[in-house]
Amino acid sequence: MRFSEHFGIQRTDEDDWFDPHLSIDTKLFIDPLLLLTAGGDWAGAHDELIAHFVRCYELVAKATDKNSVSAKAARRLLTFPEPFEIGLGYTAAGTRGSGSGDSYAARMADGIAVAIAAGLAQPEHIEEIGILNEGMGADRISDATANVIKARLISYTQDVTRRHGVPLERHKVRHTRVTLELARWHDELVELPTNPTSGQPVILVPEFLLNKLPTLNADDWFDSHFNEDIRQSMNLPVGQAVSKARIASWARQHPERVRDWAREQTSRKDLLSYDFGADPLGVVQWDQAPSRYAVEHPLSDRTVSTHDDLVELMGQVIEQFRHFVEHQRGWSLLWNDDGTEKPEEAVQLVLLGVAQPYMRSFNVELDREVELGRGPVDFKASSGTTARLIIEVKKLHNGKFWNGLREQLPSYMTSDDAARGWFIAVQYRSNRGAVDRLRQLPAEVSVAATTSGKHIGFSAVDARRPASASNIKPVE
Repeated sequence: MRFSEHFGIQRTDEDDWFDPHLSIDTKLFIDPLLLLTAGGDWAGAHDELIAHFVRCYELVAKATDKNSVSAKAARRLLTFPEPFEIGLGYTAAGTRGSGSGDSYAARMADGIAVAIAAGLAQPEHIEEIGILNEGMGADRISDATANVIKARLISYTQDVTRRHGVPLERHKVRHTRVTLELARWHDELVELPTNPTSGQPVILVPEFLLNKLPTLNADDWFDSHFNEDIRQSMNLPVGQAVSKARIASWARQHPERVRDWAREQTSRKDLLSYDFGADPLGVVQWDQAPSRYAVEHPLSDRTVSTHDDLVELMGQVIEQFRHFVEHQRGWSLLWNDDGTEKPEEAVQLVLLGVAQPYMRSFNVELDREVELGRGPVDFKASSGTTARLIIEVKKLHNGKFWNGLREQLPSYMTSDDAARGWFIAVQYRSNRGAVDRLRQLPAEVSVAATTSGKHIGFSAVDARRPASASNIKPVE
């Protein structure tokens, strides 16, 4: 359920805030560079962000060792808990994540020390630290920004909610403000709307500050013309995947290139936030049409108490998902207008959009990206304490398609002590490889089930774009 849906808000042209889902984090991030392009008070927020890190640079420069007073003060200011109130980022389940704790504060301090040693004595963009550090990705940069400007976001949320008559309650919120001179964060009681699924506060963020990644990110820096010599020496074409560890290592050897590239990006005329209309990642529009379809196509009443009950219900839900994709234009949520595919996550989210209303009506919990030993499983459905079902979704042409069936799904089932699993193959292409995999799928599922000693069901969903009428050849 979206924030606007729960509180009955009718949006107007004045409403430029992102409408968060109340139980699932959205994998978008606050892009610090967009604070500058937003202008007005938000440009002041960028000044506030830089001032915070100027102080951190000063403390790191003064530190004599990691246990000195200055070093400890720097780490305090560089500790950025995940702001779960905004519902953004890489959180594996729900809207609570780990955020930036002591280890990440130490990494940021180390990155600042590297920059200072290279002559970058003052910060111009906090994203530079992320490029210099392997573990400082989009989520950490977004978390840091949200922590520093949280007071502004709270005020923004209060303005929106009071305009729409949304009830506010007092909540204790971490890091509502900071005293830089004392290197001290302050937690305060503030009035905010309450998330009905968690009882926790909600903080809204303007859409124009959100992006799929920060504009200044490690991959784009490495692919820039500033590093053409490195790529040529290693025979690497632009865009070839390179580990973040190697990029960070090169950045530390050439921090001046990081600074020059960042300055060049700042002057670009095409700095844009995420395209919410096209939704190229499929992380925004996944719930409305699928949920509406589920409500309009209810399943017969039943009780779900055993593994067999759960398997039967999931089979019917997946069939509804297949019908929605193939016959109700659900496929359009999985493709971009230019004919490119949206990421595999888009498929998972559309399935979630269809499945959630059904599961709730039968008191079945459906959790997404649950950590089970070797990584996050796509879905875990459970009823009571014993009935559990693990679900894995893979594009048919995914290079790890067979590994998903043969290794991942059985491993996840073993980790969760689940006897039942379901594998969903989603077809995007009509080539020979796709056809061959579909033909082999039943036998491969049987082998995987026998080898693992588990019960594995499977389904195939056709997500191919229908041919336009002009391209359909007449029957002779």
